[in-house]
Formats: sequence, structure tokens, C-alpha cells
Amino acid sequence: MYERTTSAAPGELELVRRFVNTLDIEQGTDELATPETAARWLAAAGFGFAPSRGRLRTLVSLREAIRDLVSERGSPGERAAAETLDRIAVGSPLRVRISGGGSLPLAPAREGVEGFVGGVLAIVAASIIDGSWDRLKACPNDRCRWLFYDNSRNRSRTWCSMDVCGSRAKMRAYRSRKRTAEARSTR
Repeated sequence: MYERTTSAAPGELELVRRFVNTLDIEQGTDELATPETAARWLAAAGFGFAPSRGRLRTLVSLREAIRDLVSERGSPGERAAAETLDRIAVGSPLRVRISGGGSLPLAPAREGVEGFVGGVLAIVAASIIDGSWDRLKACPNDRCRWLFYDNSRNRSRTWCSMDVCGSRAKMRAYRSRKRTAEARSTR
């Protein structure tokens, strides 16, 4: 087991990052596995409701669609993830709040799961508008896919942890090059 060196996302976008990371693929843990575990995670995140099994499926679909939206940027998978989010959004309407100060924040129009989903989607929309969304990335290791926020100056960070996933990828590439070189030398 290792500690990921994940930078927190700015502001409310951190909730989205933490929400998607409720599934730790590498460790095999899922904080949304049951309504009870989901209720514990939601309570710790400041939301006081317990989802039914049906609404839990909505939360899991939301989580995985956001993970896919981040990890599939620029590929056909990005469009499929966006379409899934659009379908989920229909059941979680938002409203514009006129709060002064030149901002028009979106707010969920309902409570419970629909309100949480609407709030998460409002955060995603706001982060796309303010440009912070592009810095939210998914580890390209298929056995990880952990979301992290890229604080690097040139936005070049690739791995959730260079010490773990990045190191593993470099080792795989090295072994592949070595096998290729050995195969060529035996010809």
C-alpha cells in the first residue's frame, strides 16, 4: 500500500475529485458499494442523506461518467461520457441564483441524491468555464485511474504518483525495450 501524492483541486472542484476517488480501483475499495457506505461518505462530505439502491446506481453512474470524461479527453469515449452525464443531469435540475457580485452561481433545484448530483454537475460546469477543469486528470494506469489535480506550471503531470504509477510505467517501457533489443540481437 502506498500514499498517493495527490494535490487537492481548488475550491469546490475538490469535492468532485474526492467523489470520483470513492472507488480505489487498485486497492479494490468502493465507498459507494452499498447505501450504508455511501451514506457514511456523503455524511463525511457534508451531505446528510442515505441513497436508496436505485439512487446509489445514479451516484455510481455519475462517478464513472466523470472519471471517463476526464480520462477520455479528446477521444470518442469523451463524447459517450458527456452523453451519460447529460442523461443523468435531466433528473437533477439546476437553478441560477442571482447573488450579486457579478456571479451567477448554479444551485441544485432539489435535495437528496438529485441535489447532490446537480451540485456536482454545477461544479463541473463552473470549472469548465473557469478553466480549472482541464487540470483535473486521471492516472492513465488502467489499474489505477485515480483523479488528481495537476498543479504543475506547464500542465504536464501525467501520473497520480510518479513514485508508483509513473515508476511502474517507466519500468514496463524499459523491460519492453530490453526484450525488443534482446530479440534483435538473437536474430
